[in-house]
Amino acid sequence: MYELIGVTKQYRRGQERVDALAGIDLTLEQGDRLVIQGPTGGGKSTLLQMLGGLDRPTSGRVLLDGVDLAGLSERRLTAVRGENIGFVFQSFNLIPTLTAQENVETALVPLGVKAAERRSRAAEALESVGLGERLGHLPSELSGGQQQRVAIARALVKRPKVLLADEPTGNLDESMRDEIVDLLEGLWKEHGLTFVMVTHDSAVARRSPRLATLRKGRITIKENRSATVAGPPVG
Repeated sequence: MYELIGVTKQYRRGQERVDALAGIDLTLEQGDRLVIQGPTGGGKSTLLQMLGGLDRPTSGRVLLDGVDLAGLSERRLTAVRGENIGFVFQSFNLIPTLTAQENVETALVPLGVKAAERRSRAAEALESVGLGERLGHLPSELSGGQQQRVAIARALVKRPKVLLADEPTGNLDESMRDEIVDLLEGLWKEHGLTFVMVTHDSAVARRSPRLATLRKGRITIKENRSATVAGPPVG
């Protein structure tokens, strides 16, 4: 599935060079689940962007099913993202003037899916996240948790192999956080997704079977034998 080999990412901040990623080696198999933690500025979101083909490394290789994302043209990279990768972000990124169903449909437009099938698949995706009765609601008519469910449906309606989530519970209260994590875990298992999530929330991280820590652009990974995959996190 994924193989990262010696991945670095450098930025310039004035005269200073910032090593956001400092030689990342990482392997993920189909169906793996990984949570990434670390201090602010440690490289978490940068790594997620590499996995999603949203940014290119300064050096190294990012292989997805044997294809080096860094070597693809922008057009081909966009196609790979559209076909294989779903994204969920902290800020739900919904279009305020579109209904829940229309927001989910937007993920299918670049793939050339015809209108009738877009409507059908969007309705099915929203049903799968518990919003089958909210198809015609605008984002302003939905709670924060419901808006995140729409965003998750939008990510999954493409039927991707990979789901990448950047602080997906960051804007939610504790009870809604647990509902969203339960939902993501259920979808991960149901669809056999490769699921990578960035979070600052240790209660969420404890539920993952693999934990990665990023500090100063360097990664360490450990197995979490006490992971709780279903139900509320262990305190």
